[in-house]
Amino acid sequence: MKTKTYTMADFAWTKWMPKDMARMAPKILAIKKERYAAVKHIAKEKRTFENTVFAIEASDYDINDDIARIELLLNVSPNKSLREAAKKTIDTLTKGMVEIEYDEELYHAFCEYAEKKEKLSGARKKLFDDRARGYRRMGFGLSAAKRNKLKKLTQRINKLSIEFDKNINDHNDHITLREKEAGGLSKDFLAGLSRDKSGKYIVTLEYPDIIPFLQNSTNEQKRKDILDKNLQKGGRRNMTILAELLRLRHEMAQTLGYKNYAEYATETRMAKNPKAVMRFIEGLIRKLRKGVAEDKQTLRDLKRKMTGDITAEISYYDLPSVALSYYREQHKRQHFGIDTTKVSEYFPLDVVRSGMFQIYEKLFSVRFIRLTGYPTWHKDVEVYAVKNTRNEETISYFMLDLHPREGKYGHAAAAPIVAGRIEKDKSGSEYYVAPITCMMTNFTKPTSRKPSLLTHEEVETFFHEFGHVVHGVLTKAPFESQSGTSVTRDFVEAPSQMLQNWVWQKETLKLLSGHYKNKKKKLPDRLLKKMIMTKNHMVAYSTMRQLVFALFDMKLHFGVARKDTAKIFDEVTRDLLGLVMPKGAIFPAGFGHLVGYAAGYYGYMWSLVYAADMFTRFEKGGILNNKIGMAYRAEILEKGSSVDESELIKKFLGRKPSNKAFLKEIGL
Repeated sequence: MKTKTYTMADFAWTKWMPKDMARMAPKILAIKKERYAAVKHIAKEKRTFENTVFAIEASDYDINDDIARIELLLNVSPNKSLREAAKKTIDTLTKGMVEIEYDEELYHAFCEYAEKKEKLSGARKKLFDDRARGYRRMGFGLSAAKRNKLKKLTQRINKLSIEFDKNINDHNDHITLREKEAGGLSKDFLAGLSRDKSGKYIVTLEYPDIIPFLQNSTNEQKRKDILDKNLQKGGRRNMTILAELLRLRHEMAQTLGYKNYAEYATETRMAKNPKAVMRFIEGLIRKLRKGVAEDKQTLRDLKRKMTGDITAEISYYDLPSVALSYYREQHKRQHFGIDTTKVSEYFPLDVVRSGMFQIYEKLFSVRFIRLTGYPTWHKDVEVYAVKNTRNEETISYFMLDLHPREGKYGHAAAAPIVAGRIEKDKSGSEYYVAPITCMMTNFTKPTSRKPSLLTHEEVETFFHEFGHVVHGVLTKAPFESQSGTSVTRDFVEAPSQMLQNWVWQKETLKLLSGHYKNKKKKLPDRLLKKMIMTKNHMVAYSTMRQLVFALFDMKLHFGVARKDTAKIFDEVTRDLLGLVMPKGAIFPAGFGHLVGYAAGYYGYMWSLVYAADMFTRFEKGGILNNKIGMAYRAEILEKGSSVDESELIKKFLGRKPSNKAFLKEIGL
């Protein structure tokens, strides 16, 4: 089957202006209504899978492409007016689409086909079953009054979710430093900072600023100042939004007959129910408590030694996370002889990217070709084509937007722009639509003195997010709703988590490294061995911190949640980590996963079980083994959700999955 490829003209959307956005919503909604009308007008006796089930699925194809583009520009455009216009367009579309989807006649059209009880198999059966379940979860089968209520709840939830995310992206704050307050910070780091009119250094909340600052600054008060500001991310408005979101989600779940939103959310995931999730979380918590106490004691002893205060205790300011911990960084230097700043000199962005490409190309028999001259929303954005090495056929594309700027999405993520799927041309011949995915990160920008240098943790982030990219661009799923990363929330991280392992292997670290002054100079063996030894440094604490988020998320969705979500987070943090949140902190306001992963954050840990187990094949057969890599491509990456995720894993492993590798990975 041939693949539909693109020209420069197909990327013209990257230059959309606010006036273009204004025209999009009415056009998209009109097309959607027209396509649904065509499905509804088919006579009952003439209904087939193609003209009903598939027609409903395909009615979204080019529409979803445009919506994905608008959502991406909302998150990445440097033009504030465009971002505002994109938000208005998405608001209009989400409300309008819900109105269209709650169509009783269309539901009856689907039921007319279902009554035929045609025997379906494979991806077709899954598409039918998922659509039937989707209609049930929308309230079809309930009274018209309840359906109307659910429609209004869904519209309001969608609107608030968009606003919640935008408030996080638009949140800009910083601290300033005098020269005498910059102890512990390297000259290169300081040279990369902006200055205010009085000459003070400006340290923002963006990752390239806040992470090295918190790891290296000897100024305890300034570390507290920037953490206090970081704990206000999203603002008070987001706390109000979150409280309403939780109320609306609970009301929606109960209207549909579920006890709570957690029960509603987990039904469609691998866990199947919240009891299984809580057993998983609570079982790990019990096993990790001792290790957390030991990790904290290690840092407490170090803090007392460094400060000379024999009564000093570890507070949230000392350990907001493993990545942001000053004392953890000092312990790595003293215990392992690892200086993160020195290590990053061996990871210039261009070397890491080149090495990472080599690894993925070797594993999956593809080539990544940089395309020049293509339009983009910012000069930093790169465009690539993906080709099969076997026949040089272009099969997909991806875009990289790697550096921070005002108004841009503040974390790291991969977003599908065009989902792969099978379509037909006018003659009836099938072709595959080449998928496109965009990866967003916030790595340090290069300067005239130095290239962009990544910490090893950022190298791991790069590998993880690019794992999502290849999951999206190597898909061969026949239907868009089953394409690429369109898998269950508690499995979607597993393919990428599995690929993170490559940044901890000697063979691949040599490919990924090269000193920025002399790229032929790889990570010295002595330093490389020490780095690998740090893989499980404070693993009990870092794992427990993930469980804090997972448990907090689940607690919010077990019933009518209290409005004081910050207090709930404080309680969970105090119980699991023994740390008290700073007064006035509103961490939930900046926790964007509460929108996308509602009652699903546990999935990060849940999917690690499968990621660790899948990696055992590469451990045994070779981490650059193309045969195993191609099996992974065929059985995991290409399938998307066209096959049940449990079956995908079993097929790849040749056995039922086990948690042994995962428990070993986290020191249990």
